[in-house]
Amino acid sequence: MLFLCGLMMSSVVIKRFEAILDKELELVYFTGMLVGHGGNSGGQVVSTVIRALGSKEIALSDARHVIMRESLAGLVQSLILTLAIAPFLVMLGISSGVSRVVMLNVPILGLLANTLGAALPFAITAAGQDPAVIVGPLMTTCIDTFGNMIYLTIATHYLMS
Repeated sequence: MLFLCGLMMSSVVIKRFEAILDKELELVYFTGMLVGHGGNSGGQVVSTVIRALGSKEIALSDARHVIMRESLAGLVQSLILTLAIAPFLVMLGISSGVSRVVMLNVPILGLLANTLGAALPFAITAAGQDPAVIVGPLMTTCIDTFGNMIYLTIATHYLMS
């Protein structure tokens, strides 16, 4: 129920940005892709870190190194994906402004998702809880809400000014 409430926050975020969505409907086309990218990327990191913690390949003392490594991997992976997305945006006939906003958000969300995906298992483990139970839904909820907030905030500043 807690995570459902968190996911409903994503709807509140989208409602808050109704003005930019009315002005630039094309932005709606990419909300699913962007938060999906964040969820996929962060979810993979969550699985990897939880497995490594469970098998004792890494310990809580490795948190800083693992988080930095996974954050950088998320950024690099997302920059590469941005290059793959660019021709798709052109083929769809998406405006240059919306295309730039989408391409700017992919690496930001990849960085955020991988950072959260790496950090949350350590934080939950340090709190004495089982990360396998809570981290996946928590990371996904955060990415859905914060991903939309970041995307639409950047769009508002970039396209409404």
